[in-house]
Amino acid sequence: MKDRSARQLVVAHYHLRPGGVRRVIEMALPALAATGEFAGFTLAAGEAPDGAWLARVRGATGGVPVRLAVQRDFLYWSELAPVRAGFAAQLVRTATGLLARCGGEDAVLWAHNLALGRNVPLALAWSRAAAATGATFLLHHHDFFFDNRWIRWPEMKAAGLSSVSGAEEAVFPDGPRTAHLAINRADHRLLAAGFGGRALWLPNPVTAPRHAADGEREARAWLAARTGSDAPYWLLPCRLLRRKNMAEALLLVRWLRPGARLVTTGGPTSPDEEPYAVRLRAAADEHRWPLHLGVLAGQDDAPPVSALIAGAEAVVLTSLQEGFGLPYLEAAAAGRPLVARALPNVLPDLVGLGLRAPTVYSEIMVPRDLFDGEGERTRQRGLWSRWRDGLPAEVQAMAGEPAVLTSSQDVVPFSRLTLTAQEEVLAHDDDRLRPVLDAANPDLRAWPRGDADWPAAGLSREAEAALSPARFAQNFLAAMNTASEAPAVSRDAPRRVLDAFLADRLRGDNLYPLVFSPVT
Repeated sequence: MKDRSARQLVVAHYHLRPGGVRRVIEMALPALAATGEFAGFTLAAGEAPDGAWLARVRGATGGVPVRLAVQRDFLYWSELAPVRAGFAAQLVRTATGLLARCGGEDAVLWAHNLALGRNVPLALAWSRAAAATGATFLLHHHDFFFDNRWIRWPEMKAAGLSSVSGAEEAVFPDGPRTAHLAINRADHRLLAAGFGGRALWLPNPVTAPRHAADGEREARAWLAARTGSDAPYWLLPCRLLRRKNMAEALLLVRWLRPGARLVTTGGPTSPDEEPYAVRLRAAADEHRWPLHLGVLAGQDDAPPVSALIAGAEAVVLTSLQEGFGLPYLEAAAAGRPLVARALPNVLPDLVGLGLRAPTVYSEIMVPRDLFDGEGERTRQRGLWSRWRDGLPAEVQAMAGEPAVLTSSQDVVPFSRLTLTAQEEVLAHDDDRLRPVLDAANPDLRAWPRGDADWPAAGLSREAEAALSPARFAQNFLAAMNTASEAPAVSRDAPRRVLDAFLADRLRGDNLYPLVFSPVT
C-alpha cells in the first residue's frame, strides 16, 4: 500500500445539488485536505454541480485537486428509467474502473445515502467494486428507505429487488475493509448491534455562519422586496417537503408571535412533494395566512441562508424526522432563538455535545373539536391501509398503527394529523386558536408571547470544537483505520441490522400520516 498522503478519496453521491449531503461534503473536504492524508479528491455523481459551488470547494482545499467523475447512471433510478439492458453489470464495471484508476486498494470510497435506495444497482455496484479492488469503503448513512419512505419501494422493486429479504446487500453491505457511519447515536446503536466496531458515530460538521457584515440587513431588505412585507419573520430553513411539517410551524407563529410571518427557504425537489406545496400555497392565499414558501427557490440574487437565519426573529424546526438536525445548530451558531420539536433521535446527541436550546417541545397538542374527528379517523384508516398494503408482504405484519387511530384522548398531536386536518385546525381564526392552544399545552404557558424577548439558542465552546470540520476530519481518518483493522463480523450481520431497523421504524410511534402519501 502507498503512503497515505498519496491516497485518493472518492466521494460518491447520487447528485451534488443543494442540500444536507452536499453541505457535509463542502465543509469536510477542506478539513480533510488539511490533514495531508490525501493526494486528491474525486466527486462521483450523476451530474456536475453548479460551477460556483465547485469553484468554492476547489478554492478551499489548499491545492489538493478536486476532480469530477460524472456518470448519468449514478442518478436516482427514477431519473433514469427506462434503463438499457445490462445496466447493472455496466455499473459494476464503471464503479470498479473508477476505483482502480484512483488507486485500487489505496483508494477510499466515501459513499453517501446508499441505504436510501434511490438507485439499488448503484449501491450494489459500489459494494462490489470496493470488494473487487480492495478499496476502503465508508458508507455514510443520512437517511434510509424504510424510514417513512416506503413510497420508494415500487421503484426499488423495479430496480431489481424482489423482496426486502434481498435488500441487505444493497443497504448494509459488509466487507473486509468496510465501515458504517451514522450521524446520530440512535442509528449508531442499531448498526453497532450487528457490525460492532465497524459502526461509528460521525456527527456532521458545523461552521459558524458566514456572510458579509451587512448581510442580515441586506437579507431582510431582499426578503421585503421579494414578499412585499417587512414584518418580522420566523424562518424554517429547508426544502419544501412533507416531513418538514410546515403547517405546524405556521401554527406556532400564529399562536406565539402575532404580527410575524413564517418564511421557508427551498422549494419542492420531487414530484411527490408538489401536491403538498400546491395545497399549502392555495390555503395560505385563501385564508391570508402569514406564510411565504420557498423564497429562495429559483432566485439567482438570493442572499445566503446564513444571512436569512441571522436576520430572523427566530428559527423554527418542526420536522417529523431528521437524521442530524442541522437547523438546531445553525440557529445556535447564529445566536438566534430556536423554536423546535425535540426530535428524540437527534436532540439528546446535540444537547450532550453542548447545544443550549431553551424553547423546544415534544408535541403541540390540539383538541379534536378543532377538526373533523370522524372524518380524520376515516381518512387515516384508508391512508394507513393503502400504505400497509403497499409494503413488502414480509413486513406488513410489523406495521404499527398511527396514533390517532389508537388514542381516545380529547387532544392529539398536531404532527399526527393529515394535511387536510391540519388545514381544518388552521382555518380557525387566531382569537379561537390561541386560548385553546394555551389550555391544551400547559408546558408552554411560560414561553414568551408576541414581541417579548425570546431566549437565544447557543453552542458551548466544547460543542463548537466537537462539531468543527477539523474534528470531523480526525474522526473520518479514525473511521478509515477502523474499516481496515476492526474484527470481521458474522455473515448474518447485515440481515440482523436490517431486521432491527425495520422493527424500529415500523412501530406506530414512528408513523406519520403526512408521509404515507403525496396527498393527505
